[in-house]
Amino acid sequence: MKKSLSCALILAIAAPLGAQVPYGTIPDWFSVEDSYYGTGSSVADINGDGFPDLAVSNGNDISESPNLVYFSVNGIMPDTAGWVSANLEYSGHCELADYDADGFPELAVANFISDSLWNPNVINIYDNINGSLETEPSWVSSDSNYSFRLAWGDIDSDGDLDLALATGEPYHEYLQPNLVYFNDNGILQDEPGWVSADSDACLDIRWVDIDLDGDLDLAVCESVGPVKIYFNHGDSLATFPGWQSADEDNFNSFDFADLNGDGFPEMAVATNIQLSGSGFFKIYLNENGTLEAQPYWQSASAGYGSEAAFSDIDSDGDFDLITGRWRGLVYIYLNNNGQFAEYPNWNSSGSYRSFIENIVFGDFNGGAEREYVETFEAAGQRLIYLSRRQLAAIDSVKVDGAVLELHSYCVNLWDGWVSLGVDPVDSASVFYRYSVSKDMAVTNWDRETYIFYNNSPGFIPGDVNDSGSVNGQDVVFLVNYLKGGKAPKPRLAADVDGNCQIDEMDVARLIDYLEGGIAPIVGDCD
Repeated sequence: MKKSLSCALILAIAAPLGAQVPYGTIPDWFSVEDSYYGTGSSVADINGDGFPDLAVSNGNDISESPNLVYFSVNGIMPDTAGWVSANLEYSGHCELADYDADGFPELAVANFISDSLWNPNVINIYDNINGSLETEPSWVSSDSNYSFRLAWGDIDSDGDLDLALATGEPYHEYLQPNLVYFNDNGILQDEPGWVSADSDACLDIRWVDIDLDGDLDLAVCESVGPVKIYFNHGDSLATFPGWQSADEDNFNSFDFADLNGDGFPEMAVATNIQLSGSGFFKIYLNENGTLEAQPYWQSASAGYGSEAAFSDIDSDGDFDLITGRWRGLVYIYLNNNGQFAEYPNWNSSGSYRSFIENIVFGDFNGGAEREYVETFEAAGQRLIYLSRRQLAAIDSVKVDGAVLELHSYCVNLWDGWVSLGVDPVDSASVFYRYSVSKDMAVTNWDRETYIFYNNSPGFIPGDVNDSGSVNGQDVVFLVNYLKGGKAPKPRLAADVDGNCQIDEMDVARLIDYLEGGIAPIVGDCD
């Protein structure tokens, strides 16, 4: 039995985790499509084959374009889209999520404008039927809005995903209220069930339990104004913001994560100089559930800031800041015990600039995914934050020892939370997959989509059963796998001869190594 993985070799033993930024400065993968004005992106396993796929929404405010999906095929990412939407739109950002609880994620897309006259547009969702996305949107909002971003979250803690919409158009000062469309047992209502009392022009929106009171609050960042948070009181989401930043800026993008280990999520923002903004990247501390009104950190440099995201890049257990700019580069600021330098620890090559819009993460060859379980004493607690973000998948959830049906909980893979539709009496356990060797994908609207592959394998070559060492039990595990048994996690640990295939030759190489032969090597199998 042979498992095809991919191509060339890196003749190296796995480097220690947390040693350095694991990316080269030049992208490793480029899409063939390069003229659709890529804007949004999202990562999830769309077709259920166990490998993460990359969705890209296109058009921006420049051209009507189709949306695309690149499917990882047995760990190999083709450079041509495997799915193309039939409709053409001026699309902003997108987000994959299983809102109808059938086990397959749908693709929701925010459409910024509808035509060259800058009229508002509707929101589209492409249904996923048993792993196949429909090419025409199956759900369309009944109202038209200017919307650049959207976000899935559970507003009412009932275990299904509701859809929040950032609205407004800053260039002509079209101000609109922000919206939430409620999910009723897997059916998304086509009219908003929550409308903010204030109107603005926002370019990003996120769900986050900022005060750790067990429900999701809604955060928006204005293009010309403050960042605002609408607090969730358990039975309702406030229609006026309960917090806003003291500084008003040209906020373009933001993200939330606990940076110092106290449990409370901090906020990073990217600001832009296009509409008289400062252009800095900033971080706001969370003090016991309240964000400070002024940033405690900002970057030394400024410009057309367009993206700010948190991810554990160096696999040291804390969240680093990844940023991008229009006409600029990708910058990574490493988290050092909650502190960040003013200058980036890494940036992409100056010879490869682009109008960066979005940065997402996924182990596209699936080679370093591991299985985890986290158990919580969660009496009466429905919202559960895991210790990791940008998960590969959540396989199952148990409440008080009983496995929940899919319709009894919902998840957000990017933020790493689970929202339960039932109250635990004692405990909840979440079984999930996560990779310590995530690749970094970048969308931009002036050239092709590109990916930086992770150079750190994040595992010990030959440690097929993921025990932390290489021994005879790994030989037994590998033999059983080739006979149809349990797959190794991480998968590439079994490719001990580095030819990017798992077969009987790997068994022979592993036995030879244990008898004093050549050590296992790592295949570059992206």
